[in-house]
Amino acid sequence: MLDFTLLSNPIGPSGKAKHAMRKALREAHLPADPQTLRLRRFLARKERVEPENILLGHGSAQLLDMLMAAYKPRRLLAPSPLPAHYARLAARHATEIVPFPLRADRRFSLDGEALAAAVQGMDALFLPNPHPLTGTLAESATLDRIIDAVAGARTILVIDEALAGFAPVESPVARAVKSPNLIILRTFSLFHGLAGLRLGYAIAGLETCRRVGDTIDPGHVNIVAAAGALASLRDAGFARRTAEFLASERAYMAAKLARIEGVTPIETPCNFLLAAVGKDAAGLRQRLLERNILIDIFEEGGEAYLRVPLRRRRENAQLARALARAVAEGTGS
Repeated sequence: MLDFTLLSNPIGPSGKAKHAMRKALREAHLPADPQTLRLRRFLARKERVEPENILLGHGSAQLLDMLMAAYKPRRLLAPSPLPAHYARLAARHATEIVPFPLRADRRFSLDGEALAAAVQGMDALFLPNPHPLTGTLAESATLDRIIDAVAGARTILVIDEALAGFAPVESPVARAVKSPNLIILRTFSLFHGLAGLRLGYAIAGLETCRRVGDTIDPGHVNIVAAAGALASLRDAGFARRTAEFLASERAYMAAKLARIEGVTPIETPCNFLLAAVGKDAAGLRQRLLERNILIDIFEEGGEAYLRVPLRRRRENAQLARALARAVAEGTGS
């Protein structure tokens, strides 16, 4: 089974991270506090904030869960198509999701003015930047407009930067640490390739960090995860190697997809392409599943869009072949 729903770094963790994690196993009998402290201090220096402005947790999913438990929003605004983990989280906390559609005829761009108007009266806004399904990237001016729209209100604004590293994110960290209702989320699962160790962090004002941390204790961070994360952050060549690999595979997959009749590849700034694949989303998903390939596909404006994460060449080639056959079967050609 090939799982093309995953967005983790296809080259895997940094070599320096692997080495640091092997060394950290020698300290597995010790409490996690020293490793956690070193990581938090490094993040604080990197982000130019105080260590108290950083809340560590077991991945951004756990931190989102903690935020929901702390603030208990009744109505949550989120750009759609909606990431599946947002829907599951809202259902668990009995929160109503109000979708804000990203339109295909606008290349899924984010209308900051319209979103600023739509957020009025909402308890929370979850804004993934970049968006994990469409690749939509919010510019700094757009983020400022949205942050201004919730300033002074009770609306909680969560900017989820899970894909930061793959795309040139302009993160409003300086505003987050001074705001009572702005939280930025990061994870080491995707770009840093540490999904199996569950580590993430939030950047927010002191009162927000205290409120969230006091509601649910995130527990000690795994020392192996902390050591790997710190080493990965310090590996100056890791981002370059990742960018070079993705550029090569992006060009390869774009060319392969463009040769499939009825498929139109769409570039994104992230580690995946979009492919417009006609109107039969459910049928295409099933035909690829029969070929042991899992995909993420969504519909907008009557058209189906397949998210194509960039993987190793052999896997990318296998998906391209399977997709060509599945599309041909759907059209009867």
